Amino acid sequence: MAATEIPFDRFAQFRRYFGLGFHPKGDILYTSDVTGQYNLWRQPVAAGGVPGYPRLLTAFTDRVVRDFYCAEDGKSVFYSADKNGDEYYQIFRLWFDRGVTETITDAPTVQHFLAPGAILASNGEFLYADNGRTAAEVDVVVHNLRSGKTSRPFPTGNIWAVPRFDPARRRIAAVQFISNQEQHTHILDRRRGSTEEILPHSGDGSVVPIDFTRDGRGIFLLSDVDAEFKRLLLHFPSTGKTHVLAAHQGDIEQVSHAPRSRTLAYAVNLGGYHEVYAGRAGGRFRRVAIPEGAVPPGIWGVQFDLSPNGRFAATLWGNGTAPPEILWIPLAGGSPRYVTDGMVGGVPGAPLAPPRLVRIEGPGGRTIPAWYYIPKPRPKGPVAAVLSIHGGPNMQERPAWSSSGLYQFLNSRGIAVLAPNVRGSSGYGRAYEEEIHRDWGGGDLEDFRACAEWLKHRPEIDAGRLAVFGGSFGGFASLSCLTRLPEYWKVGVDIFGPSNLVTFLRTIPPSWKKGFDIMLGDPDRDRDFLLSRSPITYLDHLRADLLVIQGGKDPRVVKAESDQLVERLRAAGRNVDYVVFEDEGHGFSRHENTLKAYTRVASFLVEHLRPAT
Repeated sequence: MAATEIPFDRFAQFRRYFGLGFHPKGDILYTSDVTGQYNLWRQPVAAGGVPGYPRLLTAFTDRVVRDFYCAEDGKSVFYSADKNGDEYYQIFRLWFDRGVTETITDAPTVQHFLAPGAILASNGEFLYADNGRTAAEVDVVVHNLRSGKTSRPFPTGNIWAVPRFDPARRRIAAVQFISNQEQHTHILDRRRGSTEEILPHSGDGSVVPIDFTRDGRGIFLLSDVDAEFKRLLLHFPSTGKTHVLAAHQGDIEQVSHAPRSRTLAYAVNLGGYHEVYAGRAGGRFRRVAIPEGAVPPGIWGVQFDLSPNGRFAATLWGNGTAPPEILWIPLAGGSPRYVTDGMVGGVPGAPLAPPRLVRIEGPGGRTIPAWYYIPKPRPKGPVAAVLSIHGGPNMQERPAWSSSGLYQFLNSRGIAVLAPNVRGSSGYGRAYEEEIHRDWGGGDLEDFRACAEWLKHRPEIDAGRLAVFGGSFGGFASLSCLTRLPEYWKVGVDIFGPSNLVTFLRTIPPSWKKGFDIMLGDPDRDRDFLLSRSPITYLDHLRADLLVIQGGKDPRVVKAESDQLVERLRAAGRNVDYVVFEDEGHGFSRHENTLKAYTRVASFLVEHLRPAT
């Protein structure tokens, strides 16, 4: 079968993995959609990284398993799950020996957030965060599993995240979340009932706790305060002293600590690729040999973890030539090995090349990094191209099997893909990430114009066959390109993107409002400005055919955002396809819906980007 004849579902038929972690005995646990829905699995790994047979632990058909963490004694695992992507996460406990699941929380309109290191085997106390007291705030909750009593010891009026006990259970560290770029770490003394901020700072800057040291005297932190990139720090609250353990010309993004062996391991993001290092506090961190690639951006769960004995790491890993797999990494020598093989059918006869990192000259002399997926072998004559815009906006395109293999499928059909990291993207320093604050549809739109111009003037690209595609913020940006830069595009795809920034801000989850006031603005105070940046204001300029996809239960970008867009366009007689998945939220949690959605996108783009006969 020639590559050009392979249907899209061959590219999309693979097992997806999101969260992963180690059981105290060394087995790997992960979430996967093998059953059609994201459930929890357990897989042993023998000496040398030889994978054993995976076993299904949960069998939900209407819930999505998100985060999970094993109890310290290894007898049970706690996990969170929501219904059909509604993001009202409830917490459950599964006992390994009996296969029995008990419900820890059961409040269908409350979000419960699990945290690493929160499960105790000694006195039955359990940590998480929730917005049960008021929807607009998130509290740290101490839940005694024996008595059923709960308390909320941290000051109210905040959004708290990732709480963590110290080894003696006398203190709790938690993050006060202000925005994506501003986070503060506080430590609560449980006996005194008082909190104290460590490494206090004002304004933008992030201080996030990783773990307490084994003796509880110090705490490992990830921070970009007084630095452009996130560094790994060790702070001693009693003395106020802070030591820089690791720093690079890129963000340290993934850190795991094995207290028993005092081992630390982390992944550093260098322009979209990752390097992995391991060592001990106070010693040297040694780079670990792994294949070229990157940890895929996390939607939920942990993508990088250390075994309890500190001898092995596990991470999701990909390079754009195949779907991400779980990579088992020996830290004391030996070869890394993939312990999963998720590509169900494979793509026979399709030579898949990794994307090429290109740098595009943007406005004001800035450089825009982008991943360029080009068909191989190259078809005769110029080819069509798709500008793919990531969500966030504080996220990053990395070399990946993106959008269920859509990029690779388009390449097989002779269509190029350009996936840029414009201003606002993470991974290039705090200043770059902050440039989009209160400027959606401003400087970023000029960056997208530069990308379109770059494609337009490439000798291998047919400038008359350009498309733009994106989801979430990428959907908003795609709509902005289509309505405010209409001269470039033949077709566009918007997946759950905001069309009206005023109505979007009025319907986001209540706990998001403070952060979005910094990120985007206030729907009343900034109404005129927000409308001037909203795609719905410029619908009369739209020239391209459009496909819109929306989740019926989306709590982030509600269905009304797409409804009003489609209604206005259809009333004006414009050609727009509209697909709603009533049992999905923000994204696709069911494999069948993922396949249907991206099959529709793939066929839509191929049909509209065919060369004229």
